[in-house]
Amino acid sequence: MLHQLLRHTLEIDPDRPILECNGSWTTAAELERLASRLASGLAAMGLEEGDRVALLLPNVLEAVVCYLACFRMRLVIVPLDYQYHPLQIGYALGHSGAAMLIVSHERIPGLDEAGVLAAVPRVVVVGGGAATGSRRPFEALLGAERSLPSEAPHDDTAAVMIYTSGTTSRPKGVVFSHGALSTGVRKYLARVTLTPDDVALIASSISRPLALRCQLLPTLWVGGRVSLLRKFTVDSFVAALRRPPATTFLTLTPAGLGQLMASPDFRNCDFSSLRLCLAGGDRVPIRLLESFERLTGVPVTEQCGSTETGPYAMNPPFGRKKPGSVGPPVHGVQVAVVDPHGADVPTGSVGDVCVSGPGIMDGYWNESALTRKTLQKGWVHTGDLARFDEDGYLWFVGRRKDVIVRMKDGLANKIAPLEVEAALSEHPAVSEACVIGIPDSICGEAPHAYVILQPGVEVRPDDLRSFVAGRLAEFMVPAEVHVISEMPSKGPGKIDRELLRMRAITAALIEQVPFFKNASSEFLRDIIPRLDARQFAPGDTLVHEGDVGDEMYFLTKGQVEVLRGAPPQRLTVLREGSFFGELAILTDAPRAATVRALTDVEVYALRRDGVLQLAQAHADFNHYLQAAARQYSVARGAAHPTS
Repeated sequence: MLHQLLRHTLEIDPDRPILECNGSWTTAAELERLASRLASGLAAMGLEEGDRVALLLPNVLEAVVCYLACFRMRLVIVPLDYQYHPLQIGYALGHSGAAMLIVSHERIPGLDEAGVLAAVPRVVVVGGGAATGSRRPFEALLGAERSLPSEAPHDDTAAVMIYTSGTTSRPKGVVFSHGALSTGVRKYLARVTLTPDDVALIASSISRPLALRCQLLPTLWVGGRVSLLRKFTVDSFVAALRRPPATTFLTLTPAGLGQLMASPDFRNCDFSSLRLCLAGGDRVPIRLLESFERLTGVPVTEQCGSTETGPYAMNPPFGRKKPGSVGPPVHGVQVAVVDPHGADVPTGSVGDVCVSGPGIMDGYWNESALTRKTLQKGWVHTGDLARFDEDGYLWFVGRRKDVIVRMKDGLANKIAPLEVEAALSEHPAVSEACVIGIPDSICGEAPHAYVILQPGVEVRPDDLRSFVAGRLAEFMVPAEVHVISEMPSKGPGKIDRELLRMRAITAALIEQVPFFKNASSEFLRDIIPRLDARQFAPGDTLVHEGDVGDEMYFLTKGQVEVLRGAPPQRLTVLREGSFFGELAILTDAPRAATVRALTDVEVYALRRDGVLQLAQAHADFNHYLQAAARQYSVARGAAHPTS
């Protein structure tokens, strides 16, 4: 059981080092002692069963101690992604009703600036700082070691609330009970046979299901040893591989695997002790699977799952694998591939993936309608699309929301992005590929491909289109291929397809206005319906001096001149990438100048109410506006050439 996760090791060898962080090992007895002291301190703080404790920590010793103590106290752990923006953190804290936040000191300044810590009554800081107000250093929370109730929590007792990434909606708190997590670990170990001799190197954040449910909990459960990387980099990963004891168990995302295989240092490591490498989070290119096995002698074991279900399919770790598939269902998990009416589809046909089993979620926190929609009669409707082959192996096709519908000759042709990506990845110049659907006035949606090339290799986009055309149906060939240097990510190994799509729709802004190069998908999704594209000819006036402005403009093509006075005197010329009119909107000030087109000009116009709503909802945009005000030295009532 989770509240006695270290029992096996404590009974056999309590002085055995089992957890490494930053090159320092902690024994089972020391880890148990720290967990007991933290549990005692949490009880002294008045926390009771069912209270939520949010964690905002990288992979450090304190994070593992928090898991162990909260399991023991029947507190609900809310692990937050360490990469979250402060506003995402603030939302999760408020939505979960967290009674406490345990946070790294590195994140405090940003959280204070965003003003989100008021949402939680108790803040515990790891790594520095004296007690101030409601904040306490982590060390001060460690109470005296004393015995606490050790009876097992009821199976229905909530244990963990994991927030989804929230790229297509508000993040959702996925709740798992003690019974679901414990049973999930046992079923997982029935397929992935770990022993006390195994050493797991964990590079993904233990706030995420892949690292938590597939490495940390199973390895500690059987008495094995865990080495935690604070953050994945190729250098830190290689250094950890070279430290004793020798690593036997890896879990990597496809992106991480690709980075490692491109490193000469990784290729020079000793893999004689490695016996298992799992990959999850996204599809792994066949070429990458083959090159890893040639290098290490160990085949990559692909698996598939979701936050709501945990892993639901896996190629046999030590049995027959089918490269490209995600294997048969995990032990103890039922997987059905169904049509829109819920009937099983024939072998070889693509359908919706539904998952049932003892390890699935209890539901979404405070989202009863969404829970009823997703969890029906004990089955989680995952939103994944897949097909079973004649041997019972599952072939993942993609997410239903990612399917591209391209109209051609009166037919609605459905395109699974993964099929096009697989074809692109067969080209020797392509390192990584992602295909998304972009709105198109003729065909409804057009597939656009984004590719990263192998280092030092060049290839024309049209050559890649021709390459794909020789492998796929005509309607599946991307309308455009874009070569980029980096894929946007919504977490380790997961491409943020939604952000790519939002960027494509606002391509003119992305190319010309610096703020939009790093804007989040949430912001882009909010601004797109508010934008009004307009064109002006040379000599047209965009802004009149003396008018009270109600719009701001993003200049995406051409040049404008800024004039003042009668007769008008030119003050400056603005080029692509400028935006103007924002200060008149924010201060209700009259326009201090006239803006006139010098060339053919294209702008996006954004009305006053849209600016204010976006600034209120997105702190980074508000900061951008304020920085612009400071740059142009504008105050209420002061003259300004572009407002």
